[in-house]
Amino acid sequence: MRKYALTGLIATAINYGLYLLLVDRFLPPVPATVIAYSSSVVLNFFLQRYFVFELRRSLRSAFLLSMVVSVGGLLLDAVIVYGLHFFPLLGDREWGIKLVATGVVFFYNYFGKRRVFEGKPLCETPWSNL
Repeated sequence: MRKYALTGLIATAINYGLYLLLVDRFLPPVPATVIAYSSSVVLNFFLQRYFVFELRRSLRSAFLLSMVVSVGGLLLDAVIVYGLHFFPLLGDREWGIKLVATGVVFFYNYFGKRRVFEGKPLCETPWSNL
């Protein structure tokens, strides 16, 4: 999980930085998060492919399935960003809103991508191998 966290940190820095730039100067929050998240997804796929997960399927199917997981993460990210703008403690604090969304999506993506690349179950329990 350490390598995943490091590659995720790189992609997150791009996602987070681009989001803050776009929302500060050019776009409303939801379109900004869609562009920022999408931009980091392709980079993240290749970083994970080479440094994190052992590929147990074709590169093409792994890429397509990874994009499906990423679209789910994008939707989750956008819903959180949109919803937290109505939360009184965060209001318009974009850095805090994006931080919460990124934290939640990080775990969603880890388990989803692990399933895509390695075919491992979303969660392993002591009785998973029975």
